[in-house]
Amino acid sequence: MAVYAVYKPLGATSHDVVETARRVLATKKVGHTGTLDPLATGVLVLATGSHTKLVPFLSGEDKEYLAWISFGGSTPTLDAEGPLEPAAPWRPDEAALRRALARFLELEEQVPPAYSAVKVGGVKAYEAARRGEALALEPRPVRYHQVELLALQERPEPLRIAPGAEGWRPDPRGQAVELPPELAPLPTAVVRLVVGSGTYVRAFARDLGAALGTGAFLSGLVRTRVGRVGLEQTVPAETLAQARPLAAAEVLPFPAVELDHTEVRRVLQGVPLPIPARGLVALTDRQGRLVAVAEGDGFKLKVRRVFRPED
Repeated sequence: MAVYAVYKPLGATSHDVVETARRVLATKKVGHTGTLDPLATGVLVLATGSHTKLVPFLSGEDKEYLAWISFGGSTPTLDAEGPLEPAAPWRPDEAALRRALARFLELEEQVPPAYSAVKVGGVKAYEAARRGEALALEPRPVRYHQVELLALQERPEPLRIAPGAEGWRPDPRGQAVELPPELAPLPTAVVRLVVGSGTYVRAFARDLGAALGTGAFLSGLVRTRVGRVGLEQTVPAETLAQARPLAAAEVLPFPAVELDHTEVRRVLQGVPLPIPARGLVALTDRQGRLVAVAEGDGFKLKVRRVFRPED
């Protein structure tokens, strides 16, 4: 089987997309590399068959988003699910907004949203929150690599976006963005984010509002990249039977080494190869098919995961 870049539409859960992929590809072995909330859209990377063994290597990848942050109100889930809870009005101040955004580049820890899958004592935070119980969530490591203000709107409005050398950004000739129904005509910032694994954009919205002295929530979100996989590579889950799988070199965040027939046979037998590489390496055959993920110590490669061509 293989790895695919799928577009998750508005309103669908990540599990919904996985179930569609299972039906279309006629396999139960489908996994994804990072959940998207129902009110978010964009890139969802699916691994199928034996390639589900790649998920641990891909789940820690950086992710890129376009986020619509509305100020002057909040919601229990910190997104556009509602209901809206009024907060202190915010008069748009671009200079103050840019100063607040810059501080996230120095942030190392952040408290997750109350509605998240983080567990405390074996209980998921969102399950407790829906029962009206507040769990004490500890700050978790986060990393903001890039935080860029793209637009300041009078209310949350969809844009057309297109890819460029510096990520996806507004372009009147680009593809249209889906946003959830508007909760209120509140001033809204459109922000481009590049973040490390485990960073909640809803927590970013909450903390950005607090830094500006008001409430804020995520009124729209598009994930434009997961690791090396961009939005431009995605297809609807319903079309996966006709879609081109992604090659290992397009997905994996480490170098690829092409093997000859004899080397492939040795890898499938679990024999280390005398190749002077360090760190993780993708091993492919002459046809570019992934054979294994290995780890080098500078003298030889030790196989970590094997992917047989017949799988």
